[in-house]
Amino acid sequence: MELHERLTEARKQAGFESAREAADALGVPYPTYAGHENGSSGFRADKGEIYAKKFKVRFEWLMRGTGHMKDLATKYREILLTYDSLPPDLQETYADVLRKLAAPYQQPELDPARPQAKAKSSSE
Repeated sequence: MELHERLTEARKQAGFESAREAADALGVPYPTYAGHENGSSGFRADKGEIYAKKFKVRFEWLMRGTGHMKDLATKYREILLTYDSLPPDLQETYADVLRKLAAPYQQPELDPARPQAKAKSSSE
């Protein structure tokens, strides 16, 4: 994905439906922002910092395409804030949904009664 494509993706995930809407929110002239987004002109790191902050994406992802789009710590805070804002009777349901979503990514728990295999050293 090219820089201008990541910028477009960041804008859309931030909830800005159009480049004009984003340019207005950023205080950037529309032709300047549109050029950045359509790829007819690039932009430097100082603009990338502004765009990343406004669109709540990681600067490294926006500028280089490395790592996750979103800062995972920020995402986790959003999840916890949502949880805290729910009435107590819905919190357990929300927690169950999160557990099911996380299950494929969790490491299996070790059984303390079962001896663990030792890793072989390179000298063996």
